[in-house]
Amino acid sequence: MTIIRPPAVAGTFYPADADLLRSEIDGLMGAALQSDVAQQETATPKAIIVPHAGLMFSGSLAALGFATVRALKDTIKRIVIIGPAHRMAFQGIALARADQFATPLGTMRCDLPSLQKALALPHVQMLDEAHTLEHGLEIELPFIQRLFGEGADIGIVPLLVSRCSPRQVHEVIEKLWGGPETLIVISSDLSHFHDYDTAQKMDNRTRAMIENFDAENIDSSDACGALPVAGMLIAARNRGMRIKTLGMRNSGDVTGDKSRVVGYGAWALYDGKAAGMRDDDEDGEDDFTKATEHLIKTHGAEMLGLCRQSILHGLETGALLSVSPNEFGPALSAPGACFVTLKKAGQLRGCIGSIMAHAPLATDLCENAFKAAFRDPRFAGLSREEINDDLELSISVLSPPHPFAFADEADFVAKLTPFEDGIILADGNRRGLFLPQVWDQLPDPKDFLAHLKRKAGLAMDHWSPNMRAERFITRGISSRDVSPHGFWDQQG
Repeated sequence: MTIIRPPAVAGTFYPADADLLRSEIDGLMGAALQSDVAQQETATPKAIIVPHAGLMFSGSLAALGFATVRALKDTIKRIVIIGPAHRMAFQGIALARADQFATPLGTMRCDLPSLQKALALPHVQMLDEAHTLEHGLEIELPFIQRLFGEGADIGIVPLLVSRCSPRQVHEVIEKLWGGPETLIVISSDLSHFHDYDTAQKMDNRTRAMIENFDAENIDSSDACGALPVAGMLIAARNRGMRIKTLGMRNSGDVTGDKSRVVGYGAWALYDGKAAGMRDDDEDGEDDFTKATEHLIKTHGAEMLGLCRQSILHGLETGALLSVSPNEFGPALSAPGACFVTLKKAGQLRGCIGSIMAHAPLATDLCENAFKAAFRDPRFAGLSREEINDDLELSISVLSPPHPFAFADEADFVAKLTPFEDGIILADGNRRGLFLPQVWDQLPDPKDFLAHLKRKAGLAMDHWSPNMRAERFITRGISSRDVSPHGFWDQQG
């Protein structure tokens, strides 16, 4: 049975009549193709950023974006479309359980293998409700149908982004990057509901951030699709791409009402080194992510084995396993900070770690594994009877913490990135730490902060001007990733 996601905004954001829609899109595309922007650039983008308001408001700018990819007509087989969820909030990135998306011009098939590839990421889920009334992806489809052909065999990958981090969006983009057969479309408007002059200032600032690959500072006040845009900027920066602004305007330019406007812009992203682009080594967090993901990929099983050996040694002797960094290669003999977590039948059974790198990573792994099993004050020491397949061991390697600035409690909550941020919170001598894994139990940022305050020994509604915080990220691996069964029976 074929599942078709019907059009939700035909008749409002664009004409519901197919002939009228063709005429309007063709008019917009014709003007865009004759524009100086389309005539000047001979290269073809890998990705475009285009707005998603009604055609009368932002259609001319969306057409400028799509005009730059006209040369891909016989090459494109897959279009990844990523935009913000406007109708409901949820954790992560959402797909629709649909085989096709429909507009008055017909249906476009979903690229099901790509959807499955995206679903393999832990922050991607199926959530039909998020797509049911959403306009931000649908508005781009008629442009694709008219530009590449209403019957063209092109698969789409529609992704809606809600509460997640730019790096999680970047992870999806990288997973679906593909080759010349794949186009990436980022759907986003700019500032919302400011007066004309304020909107122009804000949108020009956003333009500068996009042109300078500033993924870290763009937020939802700058663009409703800030997370998709930021995820794309990380990919563009890492790949040495070039960004070109195609055009900008706001709704006041269309209606004449400049009291409360929405901003729009269009950009094209090309392969090739961009002037002013920051080198990867200037982004310490990016360095940590890449290096740690490589560490886990190449040494993860060895790290887990070392923790297992430390715990089994503790059961036999009651003492900590002593290791020499010389026994290991450079990756594990270098300083590192980690947390080791034990879960029994899915429930926490012990968790101890280091916030700062103070010893070789191999030493830190052994010490924290031993302490998680036998020295966590919340639990009795691990017994031999508990060593079986439902005892899970996981390792989180921590980045260096950096100051987390905020103006007040509301600002603190707004700046949290669920499922990515680890936070160290302090007030006076009281201090609490949550790993990013805590988001699995406390996905709401307000709840996350309230329980973190409680962990620090503060009241859940406590606030003071002396509150301070640091942010870190982690990358990790679990025993279930390596051996779902028989992990504790392995030798070594």
